[in-house]
Amino acid sequence: MRFVRSLLSALVLGIFAAPALAAPSYAVTTLNTGQYDQWRLIDNAGTLYGSSNWRTAFHAGGSTTVVHVSTSPFPTGEITAISNAGHMASYEYWTTIGDVVTASGYLTVNGVTTDLGGFSHQSGPADTFSHGVNNAGTVVGSSSTNLRLPGGDPHYPRFASHAYVYSDNKMKDLGTLGGTHSSALGINAAGTIVGSAENANHQDRAFIYQNGRMSDLGGFSSGSSLASGINDAGTIIGQSARDSSDYVKSAFVYANGAMTDLGWGAQRSSTAVDINELGQIIGYGADASGQQRGFIYQHGQLLQLDTALDPLDNWIVKATYSINDHGLILADACKLGVCGTVLLSPVPEPETYAMMLAGLGLLGFCARRRARAA
Repeated sequence: MRFVRSLLSALVLGIFAAPALAAPSYAVTTLNTGQYDQWRLIDNAGTLYGSSNWRTAFHAGGSTTVVHVSTSPFPTGEITAISNAGHMASYEYWTTIGDVVTASGYLTVNGVTTDLGGFSHQSGPADTFSHGVNNAGTVVGSSSTNLRLPGGDPHYPRFASHAYVYSDNKMKDLGTLGGTHSSALGINAAGTIVGSAENANHQDRAFIYQNGRMSDLGGFSSGSSLASGINDAGTIIGQSARDSSDYVKSAFVYANGAMTDLGWGAQRSSTAVDINELGQIIGYGADASGQQRGFIYQHGQLLQLDTALDPLDNWIVKATYSINDHGLILADACKLGVCGTVLLSPVPEPETYAMMLAGLGLLGFCARRRARAA
C-alpha cells in the first residue's frame, strides 16, 4: 500500500509539474471584432485594449466601447497601458491650424478621465504621450519641453521631449542621462521606472529610475539600448545593439544586475515587448530569411511561437503585443496569406493528458481496492 501511495504521489506531482517542464503549446483564436480595430493589450480578465476606427477603445464581453477622453471632434488615439487595478493610460492626437499635430495624454479610471497636461511650453500645448501605469494610478511617458531643437520649420519649431512621472495631479520631469531627450516606457508596483534616454555622447541608453535617480542600465558591447518594460519582481526587458553600429539589436532581460541576451541570434535583430508577473517574456525577431517571427521566453529558454502551434493549421506568428498573467498572448499572425490579430491560449501538452489519465486510472484502481477491502 505504501508503494501505491508513493506512486500516486509521484503521478499527482507529475500532473502539476508537467506544464512547467514541457514546451508550451497554444490554440489560436482569431479576433474578428472589426475591420479597423487594433488591439495591443490584454488584461487578466481577457479584455482587449487599443483602438477601434482609430478611436481610443476597449473590447469586453463581445462589445467594443469607445472611450471619449478629449474634446477634439476628430481625434486619433489608443489605450497604451493598463494596470491590474483598472487604470487605462491613453493618448490622442489631432491636426490643428497649420497642419501641426498636437498630442495629449490621459488617465481613465472608473469612467473618469484626467488630462495629464504637460511641461510648460512657450509656443503652445505640449505634446504628451503615456506609455505605462501602475496599480496606484501613476503614469509614465514623455512630454515636450521648452528645449528647442535645431532645424525644422522656423514657424513650427521642434522641442525635445523628456520622460515624466505623473501622480497626485503633478507631472515631474525625470531628466536625461546627459543628452537632450528621454522617454519613460514602464513602471511597476514599487514605482520603479524604466525607459530610454540620451547620454552626453548622443547615444540612446536603457535607464532605470528609482530613489529619485536615473541610472544607465548599459548595453551589449557599448551599443545603444532601450528598456521597454518591468514587472513587479523588478525584472526588466528591452533591446540593445550588438555593437556601436546599431545595425543588429538583440532582445534582453535584465535581472540581479546582469543583462542577458534572450538568444534569438547574434546576427539577427530581435526585441522584447512585454513581460508578465510570472516572468514570461514575449517579443519578435527576424528569421534567417529576414521575415519577422514572434517568440516567448520562459524558464531560461526561447521558443519561436510558430513551433508551438498545430503545424496542420499553417499559422505564422509575425509579431507579439501583450501577455497576461494567465499566459494568454495577443499577437499578429498569418494563415495562407491572410493576416490579423489573434489570441494564443496555452493548452496542456499530450503527455500531460496521458499523465492525467494515468493518474485518474490509478485513483480509480485504489478506490476499487478500498471498496473490496471494506
